[in-house]
Amino acid sequence: MRPRAVALYALRVAAVLACLEGLTHALHCNAVAVSGAWRGDSAAGNAIQPVQLAAVGYWTLTFMWLKFTAIWRLFRLWSLACGVAPPENMLRCVSNNYDVEGFWKGWHASFNRWLVRYLYIPLGGSAWRVLNVWVVFTFVALWHDLLEPRLLGWAWASALCLAPELALKRFATTPWARARQHRGAYRHAAAALAACNITALMAANLVGFVLGLEGVRSFASRMFGADGRTFAAGMLCSFFCAAHLMFEVRAGEARRAAAPMQAAEKDS
Repeated sequence: MRPRAVALYALRVAAVLACLEGLTHALHCNAVAVSGAWRGDSAAGNAIQPVQLAAVGYWTLTFMWLKFTAIWRLFRLWSLACGVAPPENMLRCVSNNYDVEGFWKGWHASFNRWLVRYLYIPLGGSAWRVLNVWVVFTFVALWHDLLEPRLLGWAWASALCLAPELALKRFATTPWARARQHRGAYRHAAAALAACNITALMAANLVGFVLGLEGVRSFASRMFGADGRTFAAGMLCSFFCAAHLMFEVRAGEARRAAAPMQAAEKDS
């Protein structure tokens, strides 16, 4: 990679580090989540509201994304400066994901490539995809920490979310579904399912890396209990709207990827 490109990448790394520093300085959501202070005490009158609880979960996951982005890009910058170009990780912003498969392909992308080559394909690949994902996610949980039960909860929750998603994606490739993809009802149904997927994806990551299984149960009961149902409905509506925006982002990416090929065809 040319020195100019390395310098530009160094600026990107500096921007990520600045965002991480600003987030940890201004917001203490990760400390609140890990310490359990988000539970509060209803009897003492200091229980936090559902909107505050949701903010703790969202910004904690954002902190995790920024933290790993800073770590991996810093060391990738070091490699680039030494003349080695390793794969990039964190290919997409944490707030620009609506499917489990796409999220994990972009999160630790280099590790995902290793898993596909040395675990997923030897186990049978796409022919046994629904079963293989359980083995792959369990391996990843044990790779992180052999003695951490909550990571197994994260792995199995992720695999459980991925199974119906894969079934729906297969259904979307059928002639019946393809003939209706241009209709508004189809798009709204896809956005509604994406909203549920975003919620499940956030819950799975909170289980594994922040709250643990018991913590996320308490978290969910507070969010979707009697006091939080109105807010939970509003949250799902916001995810529904965000999914429509993400669909447009993906469509724009597809158009940009197809443009060079179309230009080459015209030239030929």
